[in-house]
Amino acid sequence: MGKKVASERKTPEDIKLDFIKKVHLFEDLNQDELREAVKYMTIKDYDKGDYLFFEEDAEPGIFILVDGLVKLIKETQDGKTIIVRLVFPGDVFGWIEWGKTAPKSTYTAMAVLKSKVLYISNKDFINLAIKYPAVAIKMTCDATANLLQTYEILKSIASGRVEERIAKVLLELADRIGVKKDGKIIIRLPLTRQDIAEMTGTTVETAIRVMSRWKKQGIINTERGYIEILDRRELEKLLV
Repeated sequence: MGKKVASERKTPEDIKLDFIKKVHLFEDLNQDELREAVKYMTIKDYDKGDYLFFEEDAEPGIFILVDGLVKLIKETQDGKTIIVRLVFPGDVFGWIEWGKTAPKSTYTAMAVLKSKVLYISNKDFINLAIKYPAVAIKMTCDATANLLQTYEILKSIASGRVEERIAKVLLELADRIGVKKDGKIIIRLPLTRQDIAEMTGTTVETAIRVMSRWKKQGIINTERGYIEILDRRELEKLLV
């Protein structure tokens, strides 16, 4: 019995292989190519609150979130902290340097929950991309989409009303991970008012005031560990 259990335990390569089969970057690779691709990847585990890397000292490379939740943080010139993106399982983050080109502006990554990632170093990703060009093309498309998303967030913070910004964040989370039940949309995330404030470029006090008002109006309900959207239409009206 013990031998059977031991034989059924998955190796790190099996774990990586099972996961990357679900990642769209690698969907065009066959089984043999996937087994070759995972050789370039390292599994890394982080506890809640751990930093994966810091803006000022990060090494280039690609991270793929296997499990957990990661937030990407940017410090503004006036000392504010902004969450430019939440990373969910299956999402890709990080950056690649080719030759002498390097991004002038990066970010800090922190685990919101206990998280597991696959990491590919800059050198290994370039070798992987040369061998499998389809991966490089999809990575470029992903990076472009994420960059445009960041621009939209920063533009919204600079010009949008606070209510509009908070409504947009809640609706995006609802579309991404919300679960519909009894006419409600449940967002199960341990987001604090501080997190909401940092995602929308406002103060904690303002985030509390806006969400408390919406709660009294029956638009949302907030409990520890989750947010319920009770009236999606009212939030959507704020985006017009």
